[in-house]
Amino acid sequence: MAPTAPITNRGRGKVVPSRSQKTSSQLKHNPDKTLRVLLVNGDPKVRGEVNKVVLDQPIVLTCAASLDDARSELANNKMDLALIDLEQPDGQGLDLAAELAGSNTSTQSIMIGSKASFDNGLLTIPPSATDFICKPFDSRELAFRITQAKLRVESQHQQHRKVKRLKRVCRKLNRVRKDVAQQVDILCQDLVTAYHELAVQMNQVMVTSEFAGLIHEELDLEQFLRKALEFLLQKAGPTNAAIFLPSSGDEYSLGGYVNYDCSSGSADILLEGLADVLVPRIANHDQLLHLTDRQDMIRWLDGESEFMADSHMIGFTCRDEQESLAVVVLFRDGTEPFNASVVELCESIAPMCSEYLAKLIRIHHRHIVDDGPDSAWDE
Repeated sequence: MAPTAPITNRGRGKVVPSRSQKTSSQLKHNPDKTLRVLLVNGDPKVRGEVNKVVLDQPIVLTCAASLDDARSELANNKMDLALIDLEQPDGQGLDLAAELAGSNTSTQSIMIGSKASFDNGLLTIPPSATDFICKPFDSRELAFRITQAKLRVESQHQQHRKVKRLKRVCRKLNRVRKDVAQQVDILCQDLVTAYHELAVQMNQVMVTSEFAGLIHEELDLEQFLRKALEFLLQKAGPTNAAIFLPSSGDEYSLGGYVNYDCSSGSADILLEGLADVLVPRIANHDQLLHLTDRQDMIRWLDGESEFMADSHMIGFTCRDEQESLAVVVLFRDGTEPFNASVVELCESIAPMCSEYLAKLIRIHHRHIVDDGPDSAWDE
């Protein structure tokens, strides 16, 4: 093998003291358009010829004397083109070309060899080798082949940049898609919530309209209580329901009752206990009361009606100017709990019952505020 000689590029290059030599033009070229060429050949004459061709061109030439040197350069530096001699001191140049073809790099390769080598190895040249130059080669022919390779590399780079831009656009579009999908999900959830709220409001309007038509122009208290209980039973299903009216002080008496599953004897005791313990507490409670827990039920009943502990109950107060006009209580076994629609029903008709009871009092000249609760329902 011929000894390796450094290439000085006629004083305008630089000598790199390593296993391979690098030369480059001193002209000011765009680094992005510089062609990085690896010459895998240890012959100083070949190196000199190649160096003359790349002189004053936007080309950085790196020389490697063996396959091992070439592999080292390729591992540490990115190359656009490899000029590989078929005959190498440590193997065959075709092996390196095949390695480049199987790697993820975009390095092109041009094989260099004699005419005899070309004829013998034509069928074995790998697809990755884009060209073959016979030695001895003409400088103009070599320059043309390198120029063609440079154009192919530039085309690859442009394609690579386009792919990178497309990937960036795709990532951006994907982020936008996720944002839009998230916003659509939020909008859908808002629409579902709005639809549910609208459905509840429409149902409340229908319920209140139906109840208002039922009690319209009803001036008899007993008939009003009966119709109110019947309406509750119609909407809530089978249940025990009672309406308590204030009698004197904080005491309440039964104004109307529907028995669902209590015996006549136990019902009287139960209603009396409710009037004494639970009803006054509901009257002092500002909001509708919905009890579904056994311990809460026992606490509200003050332990007086243990047999109701497993029941579910709804209670609300009809008020006018902070005065309790009536207390409505619905209860049944916990195996048949009241659903949300029954709670919404009670919340809808509670203010209507309050308004209508106040109207009856005004019509019959009952003044709770002036005369006190003792004379509220005497006559």
